[in-house]
Amino acid sequence: MVSTLAGATSGGIADGTGSAARFFNPRGIAVDAGGNVYVADTGSHTIRKIDVNGTVGTIAGHASSVGAADGPGSSARFSSPTGISVDGQGNLYVADLGNGTIRKITPNGSVTTLAGNPGPQLAQQMGPEMQPNSTAPIR
Repeated sequence: MVSTLAGATSGGIADGTGSAARFFNPRGIAVDAGGNVYVADTGSHTIRKIDVNGTVGTIAGHASSVGAADGPGSSARFSSPTGISVDGQGNLYVADLGNGTIRKITPNGSVTTLAGNPGPQLAQQMGPEMQPNSTAPIR
């Protein structure tokens, strides 16, 4: 049996409980030892948490604000995060596709860049069709 943990068939960006929450192109998920689910919400450029009660909250990044800034919670910026994992201490590791970096989020919400150099050099290497939210045709 398949059931929906959170969100609905209509996309969007909203924190909330159950079907009141909305995701915008979620790509990666990870589950911690306590049963919390973490989501790399690629389209909103955020990292979201679904707690054991089904409540969705944004723990890092700011909806639709693209960037590469490290910092606490909503001050941090991502560019199309796609993959996510969690370790035994509750640290999250995020593959930030648009920035070409690996990011770490500590349990207190602090975001740092572990590897890679975000910036325009990546955009130039990737080409227009690989830019986040691009409408360019793929070559």
